Amino acid sequence: MEFVWSESGDTNYGEIETWKALKIALANDEGICYHRYPIFSADRSRREPDILILHRDWGLYVIECKGCRIQNIDSIDGPVWRMRDWHSSQETPYTQAEDQLWAVLGKFRGESSLRKGRHDLIQGHVFIALPFITRSEWREKGLHLSPASPPIIFADDLEPTSLRARLQEIPAEEKQGAITDEQWELALAVLQGAPVLRREPRPEPSKSNTKAFMLRQVEQQMLSIDREQHKVAVQIPSGPQRIRGLAGSGKTVVMCMKAAWMHLRFPSWDIAYTFYTRSLQGMIKGLISRFYRYWADQDPDWEKVQILHGWGAKDAPGMYRTVASAMKQSARTYTEAKNIFAHNKYNELLGSCCRELLDSGEVPQLFDAVLIDEAQDFHFDFYRLCYQVLRDPKRLIWAYDEVQSLESLSIPTTIDIFGTNPDGSPVVELDGTYPDGEVEKDMILYRCYRTPRPILVAAHIFGMGLLRQNGAVQFIPTAGGWEDIGYEIVEGDFVPGRSVTIRRPETNSPHILERLAGYQNLVQYKSFATREEELSWVARQIEKDIRQEELKPEEVLVISLDWKNMFSDFVKLRQMLMEMGIESIRPGEDTQKSVFQKKGCVTLAGIFPAKGNEASVVYVIAFEQVDSNPHLVVQERNQAFTAMTRTRGWCVLTGLGEKAERLFKEIEQVLQNPEQVTFTVPDPRAIQRNLDNLEYERRRNRIKKAERLASQLARVLAEIEDPDVRKRVIEQLRGGSQI
Repeated sequence: MEFVWSESGDTNYGEIETWKALKIALANDEGICYHRYPIFSADRSRREPDILILHRDWGLYVIECKGCRIQNIDSIDGPVWRMRDWHSSQETPYTQAEDQLWAVLGKFRGESSLRKGRHDLIQGHVFIALPFITRSEWREKGLHLSPASPPIIFADDLEPTSLRARLQEIPAEEKQGAITDEQWELALAVLQGAPVLRREPRPEPSKSNTKAFMLRQVEQQMLSIDREQHKVAVQIPSGPQRIRGLAGSGKTVVMCMKAAWMHLRFPSWDIAYTFYTRSLQGMIKGLISRFYRYWADQDPDWEKVQILHGWGAKDAPGMYRTVASAMKQSARTYTEAKNIFAHNKYNELLGSCCRELLDSGEVPQLFDAVLIDEAQDFHFDFYRLCYQVLRDPKRLIWAYDEVQSLESLSIPTTIDIFGTNPDGSPVVELDGTYPDGEVEKDMILYRCYRTPRPILVAAHIFGMGLLRQNGAVQFIPTAGGWEDIGYEIVEGDFVPGRSVTIRRPETNSPHILERLAGYQNLVQYKSFATREEELSWVARQIEKDIRQEELKPEEVLVISLDWKNMFSDFVKLRQMLMEMGIESIRPGEDTQKSVFQKKGCVTLAGIFPAKGNEASVVYVIAFEQVDSNPHLVVQERNQAFTAMTRTRGWCVLTGLGEKAERLFKEIEQVLQNPEQVTFTVPDPRAIQRNLDNLEYERRRNRIKKAERLASQLARVLAEIEDPDVRKRVIEQLRGGSQI
C-alpha cells in the first residue's frame, strides 16, 4: 500500500493515530491511501476525506476521523451527533463521509471500463474512526442502540489483525469482486489525475508499420503517473523542497499538478510558478488548468496562481519584473542589463538584476508558495530573490536536472545557493523529512516516460563523454548516484581506471516503442560533406515522415546546434520544405516566444527555446558542433543531451564530415547492446564536472539506513509469537512519528 500524506505540519491527532494504524495493518496490501484527498461536489463546494483508501481487493473507503473522547458525545439522533465541549455543537460524520464517497465514485463511473452494465466494479464503503474511544465505552453510553449507528473503527480495532478484520466487515452484497490488472491500473490512474494527460486520439493510419501507426499504439496505453511522481505532486511541504529528475521524468507535469493541488487545498494562498524557457508558458498554464478542472470542475483563480517567466517582458509577466514593481523600482530589460553588467550569459544577467533588488531594500513577501521549474538554468541570486518573496514557512519548491544545465558547471548544495545563518547553520536544510516524518524535503524522479530507453541511455553516456576519445567531461562517481537516475550496476567498482557495466531496466523507461520499432531503430545518424547536402536530406526525411509515415507536421522538430549559422541554415531549410508544400515556424521569430508549436507546421528551433518541449521525431542538425570549443565542452555535450531527449519517438542526428562521424561512433557503441553499457571510470582530476554532491550522498545513506531498520523491524515482529506482546510493541511503535 502506498501512503500519501498530503501536508507536513498537520496536527489532527485523531487522523494521525488512525493513519499510523493503517500504515502498519495494510503495509503489504495493494493499493493507495490518501490523507486529505480534495474533491468537489456538484455545488462546487470543496470537501476532503480525512482518509481515502483504494484497496485492490476490498474497494474504496472513506474514513472520517474524530479525535473526540466519549464525554464529548452527548447523543446520536439519526445522522446528527450532539456534541459537548467540542469545536461544534453537532456533527454529521457519516453523511459527510458518504457525500465524499459518492463524489469519488463519480470519477470511476466516467470510465466505461470500470462499469459492468449498470453496476460499478469499484465498491465504496464508509467508516467512522474514533481512535480515542473504546467499544465498551460506546456501549456503556448506549450509543450502539441508535438505529443510525454507522460502522465504526474503535480504539480497540487499531491493532493490525483487528483493523484488517474490521475493514472487511461489510455486507456480502457490497463486497468487491475481482478486477483485472488493466482495470486496477485505470482505477489508480483515475484517482491520480492521469486522464488529464491523455492525448487527443490519433486518426487511424491508412497503413500499418508506419511511425503514426506505432505511435497510436503507444498513445492508446493511457499516459500514467507513477507512485513516486504522484507522491511528489500531492505532498505539500511546510518549507523548502527540492525535486530532482532526469529528462522526460515528468518534472513539469509534477510541478503543474503540485501547483493545482496546492490551489485546491488552500485557495487563499498566493502561488507563483516560475520557469526559464518562454515557450513553456502555454504548456504550464494548460496543465495547471486541466489538473485543476479534473478535480474541481472549474478554472483556477489566476489572480491566486500566477505563471511568471523568470525575467518577464513588457508583454509577459515575470518573477523579476513582478518583484521590482512591488518594490516600486523599474525592472531592467535584457538589453539594459547587458549594457550595465559585465556578463553576456542570460542567467548571469538575470542574477545580477535580482541581486540589485536584494541589495536595494527590503523585499516584500508576496507569495505563500513559489515553484521554480528548470531550476538548473537559474542563477543563485534568482533562487534567493524567490526565497525572500515568500511568507513563512518559505515554501520554495524547485525542480531540476543537472545534466540539462546549458550554461552552469556547478552542482550546488543549498549552502552554495542560500548561504548560512549567523550561527553557521544552513538557511535551507534539505536533509530528511519534515517533523511529521511523512513529507520528504528532497525527492527524486528517476523513471522516464517521454524518451524511449535507447535514446535516453545514448544521450546520457554521450552527454558525459564516457566513450569519448579524449576522455569523459563529467561523471557520476558513485553507484548510488547512477541508481538515483534509474540505472542498475551490473558489475564493477567505481575506482578510477576500472571498468563498470551498467544497465537501465525497462521498468525505469517503460516506453513500448522500442519493442514496436526495434531498439537500434530509434536513433539514426548520418554525416555529410556540406551543410547544403545535410539540409536537403533532412528536408526529404521530413517529407517522408509526413507523407509516408503519416505524422502531423507539428510532430516534427528540428534543432540546430550551430548557433552562429542557425538563422541562415533555417532560412534554407524552410525554403526546401516550402517547395515540398510543408510549412514551418521558428518560435520567437514567426510566433510569440510563448508559442513553440503551431498546427500544420514543422518547428525549427535552437536548443534554448526547444528545452522543455517535445516532439514525435527530433532532428538534431550540425552535430559536429559538439566539442568544438574546449572551454565549453560540458555545455555543448549537455546541449546535445537536451536536444536528443526532446523526442518521444525517434531521434535523427546529422552533421558534417569526420568530426560528426567520430561523435556518432560514441552513439553507435552505446546502441550495440540494449541491455548494458560498459565504460572506464575516469580520473576525477581529469573531468570538468562532478555530477554528485554531499547532499545527494547524505540522502542516499539516510534512505539505506531507514530501509535496514524497516527490514530489522519486520523480522523482529515476525519472531514475536505472543499476540499480546506483539500488540504492545506495535502500540509503542505507533507512537513514533516515523511509522
